[in-house]
Amino acid sequence: MTGGRPRVAVVGAGVTGLTVAFELLSALPGAEVTVLEAEPVAGGKIARHRADGYTVDLGPNGFLDNGADTRTLADSLGLGARLRPAADAARERFLLRGGRLLPLPLGAASFAASPLLSPAAKARVLAEPLVRRADGEETVHAFLTRRFGPRAAALLAAPLVHGVTSGDPWTTSLDAAFPRIRALERDRGSLLLAALRGRLLRAAGRAGPPPRLTGFADGGMRVLVDALTRRLGERLRTGRAVTALRPAPGPDGGWLAETAAHEPVRADHVVVTVPAPAAARLLAPHLPRAAGTLAGLRYAPVRVVSVGYRRRDLAVLPRGFGYLTVPPEPTRILGVVHASVVFPDCAPPDGVLLRAFAGGAEDPGFADLDPDEAVAAVHRDVTALFGPAAGPEFRHDHVWPEAIPQYAPGHGARVRALLDAVAGVSGLHLAGSAYHGVAVNECVRDARRAASEVLTALRAAPTAVPPAPRPHPPLPRHEEKQRDRHDPGPLGTGRPGRRGR
Repeated sequence: MTGGRPRVAVVGAGVTGLTVAFELLSALPGAEVTVLEAEPVAGGKIARHRADGYTVDLGPNGFLDNGADTRTLADSLGLGARLRPAADAARERFLLRGGRLLPLPLGAASFAASPLLSPAAKARVLAEPLVRRADGEETVHAFLTRRFGPRAAALLAAPLVHGVTSGDPWTTSLDAAFPRIRALERDRGSLLLAALRGRLLRAAGRAGPPPRLTGFADGGMRVLVDALTRRLGERLRTGRAVTALRPAPGPDGGWLAETAAHEPVRADHVVVTVPAPAAARLLAPHLPRAAGTLAGLRYAPVRVVSVGYRRRDLAVLPRGFGYLTVPPEPTRILGVVHASVVFPDCAPPDGVLLRAFAGGAEDPGFADLDPDEAVAAVHRDVTALFGPAAGPEFRHDHVWPEAIPQYAPGHGARVRALLDAVAGVSGLHLAGSAYHGVAVNECVRDARRAASEVLTALRAAPTAVPPAPRPHPPLPRHEEKQRDRHDPGPLGTGRPGRRGR
């Protein structure tokens, strides 16, 4: 540090990078914090399109309110009054099976009456409390098969994974992608008994309501990003891709973040928040093995196709949150969010907005379709359910080539080894969706973890600047039991992909 003023460079301006910078400046208002973003607009996958009275979230459309991190961040930005929970009408969720939307059971009575499983398969599900805990890591499909039986796994595994990571349930690690489910088995023994206990406690008034999706009024999730960018002001520099990190010369040490057409940014600490492939290129000269781990992390492409209709043009109005597809249903659509049911202000009063997502790890070719072909596929599928509109009055097509990192078995161990290696390099830090979770809550939480690491190092330095009072306490390094992976839809942080019309 020069003259006691700490300098931090943040590489990447998705929600993780923006939050890291905000946290650092909240704790050290005198710090010199610079955020470098390759794209012309900050925000990563928290992006928005507005036209004809419709507002479309191109990435995550909210966060679950059972974690404090994103809500605390919103409050710190003065956005508390703009928080909005999903509408009560969105509590119901559906599976598409056999050409019909079948509701997911929400209780014992609806489970008994549901046509989703045969009587024999239901009996196997009810035997779940008798199943022993597992000792090792499992894929999502293997876990559901062991605990609930093969028929329940065939019904639930793909929708569960598609709705969170757009991944493959046969190769997605339950322990890495859904740690809360593993924690329930470890701590309670039975998922069914844990769910029953939760319902009984809520009925007795001894527990809060179940997690609820929360967004922002008049603008969607982009409201959060816009508030962060306003706070950072000129500290945020867009259109500046970091091409290399190299040790800074001189007795002060630190790093130089080099860009193609501008002077390098000198920093005591660098926090790399870009997706794993870009992070790998920056780390390769310094930590080749760690860079290899990052380069090996696979991302699934996701296409988000949004269509809007006049209510009068539909024979059946969508209800509930939306639906996920059960293989082998003859469709390439992974799921559809009934966006105007969830957040009614995202469509005109007489409009219906549906947000479909497709592609993912199992069908990456959908991302390469012609835009007209992709929109036609979504229109065909949704009008088969809600029809008979001749065509959407509103359409928007967006492709995320590197949408969501895929947590394969061994992900947790690889991340621990990776972060341990990076911790051995002074002034270098990693954060983002590639490590501890892909949902907004997890990205904000990981940003706070990285900011806390930087602050700890700065305060330990001989010339450290005394910190200003923090508006909220720093996050402990590990909060495994509070993590939740159940945010619906394609989530994460990173650079935007191709945009359609």
